[in-house]
Amino acid sequence: MKQKAMETKLVVRPLVGCLTHTHFWEGPCRAGRREDMTEEAEAKAADEVFKSSVEGLKQVIDEVEFLEPLDVRYNESFTVEKELFAKIGEDLDKVDCFLCMGWRIPKLERYNKPVIIWQNGNEGIDFAAYCRSLGIEAYVCMDLQDVNEIAHILWVRKAVQNTRALVLTAGSQPTFGIQSLIRDPEILRQRYGLEVVKLPFTSIFKYMDEITDEEARPIAEKIINGSSDTQVNTEWFLNDIKYYLAAKKMMDIYDCNAFSTACHELCTTEIPQQRKFTPCMCHSILKDEGIPSGCEEDLNALMAMVILQYAAHRPAFMGNPNHETDELLRIHHAVPALCMNGYGTKPLEYKLWAFTGQGFGGKLQVDFTENNEDYVTLGRFNPAGDTMCVKVGEVIRSEYAETYCSPYYYIKMDDAREYMHNLAGFGHHQVLVFGDYRKILKKIAKVMNFNILEG
Repeated sequence: MKQKAMETKLVVRPLVGCLTHTHFWEGPCRAGRREDMTEEAEAKAADEVFKSSVEGLKQVIDEVEFLEPLDVRYNESFTVEKELFAKIGEDLDKVDCFLCMGWRIPKLERYNKPVIIWQNGNEGIDFAAYCRSLGIEAYVCMDLQDVNEIAHILWVRKAVQNTRALVLTAGSQPTFGIQSLIRDPEILRQRYGLEVVKLPFTSIFKYMDEITDEEARPIAEKIINGSSDTQVNTEWFLNDIKYYLAAKKMMDIYDCNAFSTACHELCTTEIPQQRKFTPCMCHSILKDEGIPSGCEEDLNALMAMVILQYAAHRPAFMGNPNHETDELLRIHHAVPALCMNGYGTKPLEYKLWAFTGQGFGGKLQVDFTENNEDYVTLGRFNPAGDTMCVKVGEVIRSEYAETYCSPYYYIKMDDAREYMHNLAGFGHHQVLVFGDYRKILKKIAKVMNFNILEG
């Protein structure tokens, strides 16, 4: 399988700029004590600045991979030596952006690379404005907090660009269940770099047939043993796991790291009836592994899921919204994940029930009121793929249905009625992660060039 997008790194070349002078003098831009302004004194000070700057890199988020920091000092000619520029330009195709600390670096714009400027004051602001006037991305940082936030946003963009989704389709345009979907995946590739590989939804079954009970059983038993209440036929549950393993096998073959599949069209073939499975568990398991996995070929929801999972570092739920009252929204589907508090956190408790009355099709029943955070962020892209509708609410109740799509989550929010009316421009499936991510989503939208509509 293609490397998980969440495992990618933002490759950054740190550059520490410093102006040192060839001898002592004072004037309208230079004043101080003589002993601090000799060539030797300034060289020593520059050494300390470089050392402390490199030390500061240790506190930057681990989504960043730093190349060797470069000491870029220059004298009053304001010209960087050719040898230094040659080092800055080495392996430039591997560099996502520069991190500039200390003084500005004259003519760095020749490389046309995004620049994060870590400098609290006039230098950073001036340098950023100059770069932007030339059409070069530049971000100014007053402190470590700014550096980490901006690096995270740029990392999210790169992770999206490194996402390649396998979409198993019946070829219907539009699909029966989601007429509001983004019909042309080329929109996502050209605008955001996210690729989509579409294949017939029946192509997975030859891979499913290759998977033995012995391969599927350890995974099935682990899930069954972790359940506080199991109401699924445990032998048939092996088929859900075989579908999940077949999806991973196909993602491996086609170099993909995200997934979606037809649902209504799959159902009407009666293949799930014959094979005794549903795709629901596949989606839940993949999301807990850091792989975006969306229902029903819904690229609007999948695009929102990709951004929300990467931004929040936690899996997402997606489902159908219903207006309960003007202050209460209900959302339901059978695809919750267990690490909703974040990757690497303790999985939530769950029940393992059956989607069907016959007892096949496993579904996780997870109580979202037991999550560490009450507030959730919901999102979905519009059919044009250029705007994301975002809403924040508070989960106040979870309910379960014996069959079909469940759990049901009840979300308290201001003006749920108006929110539902806004969704008429976006479509119905909503993606949900725990936490309030409105602020960071607005910043991501600015960098990735999409609009935000707050519902």
